[in-house]
Amino acid sequence: MYTINKELKEILDRHLLWLEDEPGGMRANISEADLSWADLSGANLSGANLSGADLFGADLSEANLSGANLSGANLSEADLSRANLSEANLSGADLSEANLSEADLSRANLSEANLSGADLSEANLSRANLSWVNGNMREIKTIKVDTYPIAYTNKVIQIGCENHTIKEWFEFSDKEILAMDGKRALKFWCKWKPIIQKIICN
Repeated sequence: MYTINKELKEILDRHLLWLEDEPGGMRANISEADLSWADLSGANLSGANLSGADLFGADLSEANLSGANLSGANLSEADLSRANLSEANLSGADLSEANLSEADLSRANLSEANLSGADLSEANLSRANLSWVNGNMREIKTIKVDTYPIAYTNKVIQIGCENHTIKEWFEFSDKEILAMDGKRALKFWCKWKPIIQKIICN
């Protein structure tokens, strides 16, 4: 783990000024940067652009990354414990073996993210986009079936782009399912509903 270099510190300082709407401020744009093993614990990177950045093994514990763009970033083995990732874009990010315990992932975009082996204990996943996510098979589980990808937690199920509570899914009428994606959705649901119910509720 290495400490922040002078150039990165200047970027972070200008970013803080930008967040506070102060003169000289500039939004941090650190896309594609090599920040592997960097110590960014507690950093305020809310709204920053970190798309495609290499943050392998980085310490981002308790960092504020709310609304940040981390799409396609390498966060494998990173420490994101207690980090604020609410509304962050993590689409296509590699979060394998990452520590996300107690992280706030509410409304985060996790579509196509790789969470295999990640620690999501006590993480807030409310309203997170789980489409095509590769879950850790503990807090986020995936079922590979035809037509639509399925991901679920102990509270919600995401099928395709539709994310609803478990209770809501099993109470939807045929008319409500039809409204989601027409006859294809209803055909899918009639086939898979009892199977999904058995897997999730048993």
